[in-house]
Amino acid sequence: MQYTDFKDLKISRLGFGAMRLPMDAEGKIEPDHVQKMVDYAIAHGINYFDTAYKYHAGESENYLGRALAKHPRESFFLADKMPSWLCAEESDVKKIFEEQLGKCGVEYFDFYLMHNVDEEGWDDIVKLHIFEHLKEEKEAGRIRHLGASFHCSAEFLDKVLSSYGDYIEFVQLQINYFDWEYDKAYEYYDVARKHEKPIIIMEPVRGGMLANPMSEEACRLLDEAAAEGSACRAAEGKANYAAYALKFCNELPGILITLSGMSTYEQLVDNINTFEAPDMTAEEKAAVDAAAKAIQSDIIIPCTACNYCDECPSGIKIPEIFKMYNVAASKGFHHIWGSLSGQYYGLETTASACIECGACESHCPQKIQIIEELKKIDAKYAHLKEIGE
Repeated sequence: MQYTDFKDLKISRLGFGAMRLPMDAEGKIEPDHVQKMVDYAIAHGINYFDTAYKYHAGESENYLGRALAKHPRESFFLADKMPSWLCAEESDVKKIFEEQLGKCGVEYFDFYLMHNVDEEGWDDIVKLHIFEHLKEEKEAGRIRHLGASFHCSAEFLDKVLSSYGDYIEFVQLQINYFDWEYDKAYEYYDVARKHEKPIIIMEPVRGGMLANPMSEEACRLLDEAAAEGSACRAAEGKANYAAYALKFCNELPGILITLSGMSTYEQLVDNINTFEAPDMTAEEKAAVDAAAKAIQSDIIIPCTACNYCDECPSGIKIPEIFKMYNVAASKGFHHIWGSLSGQYYGLETTASACIECGACESHCPQKIQIIEELKKIDAKYAHLKEIGE
C-alpha cells in the first residue's frame, strides 16, 4: 500500500468509503460482508475509513463502527461529517456530533469534515457558527483534524478557503478523469493547491460510471492502451477500467487520499492491487484523456448515484432511472436483446410519479435539474413504447 505523510501521520493513499456498503437483496447492509472487507482492508494496509451521518439512511456509521471495533483504535483513522443542512439551531451541532460518536463507538474522530459545503447552505453555516463549534471539539481533542467537503464552484471554494482557511486543514473534492474537463474539476483542484490544502478525492470512478464506461469507443481506447503487467490490464486483454480511474486520481500531485466506496470484497481486493502497482504508462494516460471525451459525447445525465435524493416522497428511485436512461442513450436507444420501454415500465415507480416538490434538487450535489430530466425521460420512454423499442 502507498502512503502519504500528513502532519505526523502516514495515511493510506486508498481510503475505504462507507457510502456504498454491501447490501442484500432487500437493500439491507450485510454486517458479515462489511466485517470481512474491513478486516481485509486493515490487514492489507488501508487505515483511512470514511463515513457520514446520512450514508445508508443513517446506518453507515453504525455498521462501520461495529466492524472497526474489533481492531485497536490506533490502527485506523476514522472520518465523519457534519450535515449542516440538518442544523436548525446551534445546539443541533453538538447533538449530532455526540450521536455520531455513539454510533461509531469512538471517543474521537481522527478526521472530521463539514459535509457538502456549497453556495446554498453557506449562510446557515456562518449564522450557526458551525465551524466555530467544531473548532471547540478539536480543542477538546474529540476532533484531531478538521476539514470540509465541497460541491460548489471554484470561485466559491476560493472564497471559503480565503475566509476560513485557518479552520480547514484539508479539503474533499469530487475529482475524476471525466469531470476533469466536463465539470472543470481542474479549477477547484487548482484552488485547493493554491491554498496549499491536501486533497481527499471522492467519486474517483464517478459512482461506478468509469468502472463500466457507457461508451464502446472509450472501452476500445482503454483496452488498446492497457499495458502488459499494468494494473490497468485485466483478463483476456481487456482493460481494468476502475484501475484507470483510480490511477488518474492517485497520480495527481497534492492528493492525500483517494476514497473508494466499495460494495464487494472483490472490488476491495482489486483496488488494493491497483494501489500496489506502478504508475500508468504515457500511452495509458493519453487513453484516459481520449476516453473522457468519448464518454462525454455519450453521457446524458451526470448522476453519480450518491443517493442523496433517496427521500423522494413519491418513491422514485432517481439514480436507477438516470442510469437506465444513460445506458439506453449510449446505445442509441436500441437494444436487440429486449425492450427498453419494457424495462422502464417494469419499474415499481416511474418518473411520471414526480410531484415536482423539489426535495431531490435541493440535495443533489451535481445540481442536476432533476424535475425537468424526469419529464424528459418519461416522455422519451413513452415514445419508445409507441415505436416498439
